[in-house]
Amino acid sequence: MATFSLTGCGGATFGGQKADTASVQLLNIEGVDSGGVYAGIVWAGLTRKDQSSVSVTLDPGVEPTPEFFDYLVELAWSVNDNKPNEPVSVHIRSDPQLNVRELAEEAGWTSLHELAFDEIGGPIFLDDVEERFGPWPGEPPEVPTDALILPDAGEQ
Repeated sequence: MATFSLTGCGGATFGGQKADTASVQLLNIEGVDSGGVYAGIVWAGLTRKDQSSVSVTLDPGVEPTPEFFDYLVELAWSVNDNKPNEPVSVHIRSDPQLNVRELAEEAGWTSLHELAFDEIGGPIFLDDVEERFGPWPGEPPEVPTDALILPDAGEQ
């Protein structure tokens, strides 16, 4: 009988999902043209910066909802590759370009004025993300129903 112990590992992470898995989930949403979920390490001198971000380009005429913005933040938060110590970044490109700052505010993200957040997106404080979605890594989110308004959704 074999047994093992995970004492002192520090690297074992339970919950969440890998960035590649989250990217596939994102790309399988109807109305999403391209994009991905990213987890990376950047060195600034001797300082290690662990980052988590999501970037998406929507098909022309597709309109994201505040629920879609929340979904993207939660999706990035569920990535367990590296625990972020930098704000979570969300970027949405659309045609015509929607003001993502306004979308984020509609979703209830209030600290955006303090950050470099513009009409395409930007960073969200880790404390705010954890307050809304719980400790890192969050569980992989379900795609919300009607998260994207497709151009011919009302036409039949």
